[in-house]
Amino acid sequence: IGDVVSALTSGTKHIPYRNHTLTTLMSDSIGGSAKTVMMVCCSPADYNAVESVNALSFALRCKNVKNMTAANPAAAAAQVQSLRQELARLKKAKAGAEDVGPKRGGAGGRKR
Repeated sequence: IGDVVSALTSGTKHIPYRNHTLTTLMSDSIGGSAKTVMMVCCSPADYNAVESVNALSFALRCKNVKNMTAANPAAAAAQVQSLRQELARLKKAKAGAEDVGPKRGGAGGRKR
């Protein structure tokens, strides 16, 4: 992940996502158009001071990564249109099923 973060912050053309399986899986989150949150766990114990400093310095490097988030209005409009068509189809199917099927009562079909 460190190589990818370094490449993203330096502005190089090649980002080495394929160097590790984790960075390959996270490629959309790390350098794509997604908003990503990083949480760092630091310990107050003096014997963990080196590890905490390393984690904080890595988080600072990650903070310098700037992703360009942008919505894709064409894809969103196409998805909305597709969902509206599916909704209309389901409403029509529901109306057809109600017209054809028998009316059901709440008493279980038995009168006392």
